[in-house]
Amino acid sequence: MSARARPGRHERVGDGEHSVVWRRPGSRWCVQTFHRDCVSLTPAKVDAEYHYLLRVYARLPGLIPAQRLFTPRPDAPITEALLVKRWIEVDPDRPLGRTPAAGLPASALADLHLFVALTRDLLARAGREPTLLPDIIDTRFQNLAVDVAGRLRLLDTNRLINTNALRALPPGATLDPQTHPIHTRLLRRLMYLQVAFTATSRAGLATDPLYRRYLTPTTRAWLCEQSRADGEPI
Repeated sequence: MSARARPGRHERVGDGEHSVVWRRPGSRWCVQTFHRDCVSLTPAKVDAEYHYLLRVYARLPGLIPAQRLFTPRPDAPITEALLVKRWIEVDPDRPLGRTPAAGLPASALADLHLFVALTRDLLARAGREPTLLPDIIDTRFQNLAVDVAGRLRLLDTNRLINTNALRALPPGATLDPQTHPIHTRLLRRLMYLQVAFTATSRAGLATDPLYRRYLTPTTRAWLCEQSRADGEPI
């Protein structure tokens, strides 16, 4: 079975820029296949990044769904691989982009506090060492979600965001949203999570050393406005 073939008796339940997710109704597992144009992703990269996330988010053992990658031969491209993942039942009534803190269970809020802290640590270390950041910048804000048991989940563990651009900044330089759209969008989403779920004030963001390192006051205000326009007020 390949990314070009529909897995037998499975239904298409999701899609991304480079992949499709299939699931047999009622199964505890789903299958992710990859498009032909997904040339930058390799089986080794998928496996390495999955285990990286398990390690850096070890204090949130339920965050990363279990997965296993199957390939027909050791040198097979990702387009011939099948990624089998634990199916997560997301709570459809609690999307993080539209749910206030008061609408989440205590377990989800505790998970979010720790997730923000661990992600901030990855960003803080990025200036001196290579780190990878989870993809929480999807426009629909569906990759980071709360499941029906009230726990935080990161649904897609592929294509992590490297921090090379952060280390490449000259001393005192900040990020430009036009030339660094991925990293500024990640900072924007992280600011939203802090304000929405960790009782951080917008004024607190202005004095936060992490954001001051990478964003000018003008850029930070612009990102806040963009976030508000998308329904995620900071």
